[in-house]
Amino acid sequence: MQKKANTPSPLALAFFYWYCHPDFREEIEGDLMERFQMYLREYGYNKANRLFVKEVIFLFRPSIVGNIYHLTHINAMEITNQNKRLFTIVTIALGILSIPLIAMIFTTEVNWKIFDFIIAGVLLLGTGLMFEWILRKVKSAKQRFLLLISLFAALILIWAELAVGIFGTPFAGT
Repeated sequence: MQKKANTPSPLALAFFYWYCHPDFREEIEGDLMERFQMYLREYGYNKANRLFVKEVIFLFRPSIVGNIYHLTHINAMEITNQNKRLFTIVTIALGILSIPLIAMIFTTEVNWKIFDFIIAGVLLLGTGLMFEWILRKVKSAKQRFLLLISLFAALILIWAELAVGIFGTPFAGT
């Protein structure tokens, strides 16, 4: 029981080990443990542990995290860039979907149902994911350019057909 009173939360330490870059880990962990011991003497175990957890959470920032893929055997920089692109794709899709959502608050001329948002989300995310797939798999710049232009042309044509029915297909509705 005495051992528990002298050590901080193992869950907080595990979280710290997970996100902290190995180059910084030893020095920062030493500082955290010193502060925990100081809090332990001053406030007791429960408050010292809460303050330790708080400090571990507040340390979670890009300058400390660095490269969280440092324990894998794959090119971490490439993965980081690909994940940034995927995050950007999802953010752009959500941003575009928020435009009619916000417009519906201010005017009655925009009247989207949940099905409209689902279809638009599938179109935008599908196009974004195809964009990412083309960037990852197609090596020739010329082929990549032609495929991306074709992809965006298809998106615009499908979106226009669903919005106003320029081709008169049954997908456009009534």
